[in-house]
Amino acid sequence: MNGSDADGGGGGATGSQMDGDTGSGGLNAETADIDATVGDPIVESTVAEAAASAPAAADTTLEGLDRASRPDRVSSVLVAVGHGPHSGATVDVARALADATDAWLELFHVVPTDAALADAQTGADGGAGADAREAGGGERDDYAATGERVLDAARDRLGEFDRVDRWLVEDRSAAGAIVEQSPYYDLVVVGAPTTGTVGRFVFGSTTDTVVDDAAVPVVVVEADGDAALDGA
Repeated sequence: MNGSDADGGGGGATGSQMDGDTGSGGLNAETADIDATVGDPIVESTVAEAAASAPAAADTTLEGLDRASRPDRVSSVLVAVGHGPHSGATVDVARALADATDAWLELFHVVPTDAALADAQTGADGGAGADAREAGGGERDDYAATGERVLDAARDRLGEFDRVDRWLVEDRSAAGAIVEQSPYYDLVVVGAPTTGTVGRFVFGSTTDTVVDDAAVPVVVVEADGDAALDGA
């Protein structure tokens, strides 16, 4: 599944597949109330409930609420899965969102293209390639193998939850890939910015770019301590 149409079915998507601002702020349990009638907005209250029910998440922020094209329903969620201390909490919040709304989840991990790796060798990427090399080990196959392990860990963290697909994508930019796919979903969930080169490759400036440019609301998750996925 790559996004959804108005009936909750699969939507079109682009990109290189390898495998198969207005309105923001912290949310808490006091604002959570999804006992709404049909047609009432539910996005903000549902995110608040998810934040309250995910103990690994210290802070969950909803950005771009005004971008919701269907504020009365959440049927599909794009979950940016990657390296960093917030990765496990990100998956936890995404599952809580899906549990509250019967939404599908797409676990989404980005690895660099050959062109991005070539830029990394020449320094033409302004340093992002160095982050990519450290995250993946330096070879294209290493990135794919690392990505598969991270996606496996994210899937395992979901437990018996079964409304989920996974997608390993090649792109020159993790942020660009997430933004490109965002119109096919109702929400995007990402980890908070981190320090360190590995974290920046997936969650550093990527988070800021996704918050600014995604076509739908973005949920930014900060973990309570280190809640990294295994292998992330």
